[in-house]
Amino acid sequence: MEQKYSEVEAEKHFENNRLWFRRFQTTRSFRKLTKPERAAAGYITQAFVGLAYKYQLRGPRQYSAKSVKEVILNLFPAKIAATNVFFTSVIPVMRRYFVFLSAQHKVSNAKTLIRALDGIKIGTLLSSHRDMNNWDQHKRLGMQVLMGYKLDADPEKNCGI
Repeated sequence: MEQKYSEVEAEKHFENNRLWFRRFQTTRSFRKLTKPERAAAGYITQAFVGLAYKYQLRGPRQYSAKSVKEVILNLFPAKIAATNVFFTSVIPVMRRYFVFLSAQHKVSNAKTLIRALDGIKIGTLLSSHRDMNNWDQHKRLGMQVLMGYKLDADPEKNCGI
């Protein structure tokens, strides 16, 4: 049976993640994150869960090393409008979150997922995030708002920012 995207299923993933994240916030592991990492952590985990489901139709039990790399190296830079501080927080946050999810029996392959994260160079992630050629139209608009760029009357002419 071919799986296809479902808003109901997506909302289940988001709701589960909200619940799990609230628990994660009470852990010593969460408190060991830096202040900027803690500030970005909720958004990072929600974005990861949302992108993994929307573009890969994967829930936490289906995450693989390949899917983790795809979400973080390709989908985050293309779709997430955020600062460099956010992007430098992605790997440390997801590393601790996967360990937490494993302890909660939500993922069974945390070591594999963490090895995938450890194989991602932060410089590669940052340069991919900064390269406007990687951005989809929504990120282009989001970055304009986030960074204070002025929008022209015709957004089609201003795609290059």
